[in-house]
Amino acid sequence: MPDDTDNHVRAYYKAWCDAVRGNNVPDRKVLGSDVLAPWIDDICIYEYLPHKRDFVIRIDAPNIIAASGEVYRGCSPRQIDLDFGTTLLATLLDVIDRGQPVFHKIGYERKIWEEWLRLLLPVTATDRQGKVISQVFVTHFFYRGK
Repeated sequence: MPDDTDNHVRAYYKAWCDAVRGNNVPDRKVLGSDVLAPWIDDICIYEYLPHKRDFVIRIDAPNIIAASGEVYRGCSPRQIDLDFGTTLLATLLDVIDRGQPVFHKIGYERKIWEEWLRLLLPVTATDRQGKVISQVFVTHFFYRGK
């Protein structure tokens, strides 16, 4: 993470780190809405589909919808890669395979070019049958580098 990262972003990453138990990926039971409330408009949730080696976007954050002008809820990140010429799917697979967070500075062209800091944080959830589901919090913060 860049040294000049905003304290709001650092607090979000610290909340994720505090939820890590040993070498495990944090569970969404620990990272509930009470913990994540300050960042609720920033968090996208991508759910891993191991049988397809792909993801489905379960929640698309309002801040990234406003920045990109697109809604991708229900889509694969492959569509984002096609639309924007990125390699998001490959990065997400790396996060799942390694169980480690990834940070990027990325850009969006709206009226002017803007830089954003993207954090990809692995988490787990449990479905109603008790099966563990791998997910990634994909979170974008406007970057005001100094």
